[in-house]
Amino acid sequence: MPIRNSIEAVVKNLSGNPAFAYGTANELNQLADDQQFPCVFMYPLQSIELTPALNGSVDNIFTLYLEFLFKTDFDQYTADNETYITQALQLANEFLVKASTYREGEGRYFKIKAGTKAKCLPVYNKYDVNTTGVSITLNLNTMYFDRF
Repeated sequence: MPIRNSIEAVVKNLSGNPAFAYGTANELNQLADDQQFPCVFMYPLQSIELTPALNGSVDNIFTLYLEFLFKTDFDQYTADNETYITQALQLANEFLVKASTYREGEGRYFKIKAGTKAKCLPVYNKYDVNTTGVSITLNLNTMYFDRF
């Protein structure tokens, strides 16, 4: 199953039932016009790191770029959008917690180690529909791998 499906499944369990959209920056700009908000936007994978392990498995570490966005008005000042930044940050935090406990099959799907950091930045006036929130860049390790 594509990693995108697992991320979408985690998003569907977040408070406030945010929508989910996936695609390139151009595609997401077009998809944003018809989205319900809040919405989590996922860009294509930034990188995938493969690390062979001694037990014959291969660890996969996915680098993700996600945006947690709320629709805002065109005439709002940055200070007026701080509430959306706070709400989006709360969703991003909840995403990390729920991703670490997300289960597929036998057990947890992602391994998020204590001390793992996700780079988070405020996002203002994004896309043609005008959205505000936060973006996060994070690495997620998957837990179950085939042995060769």
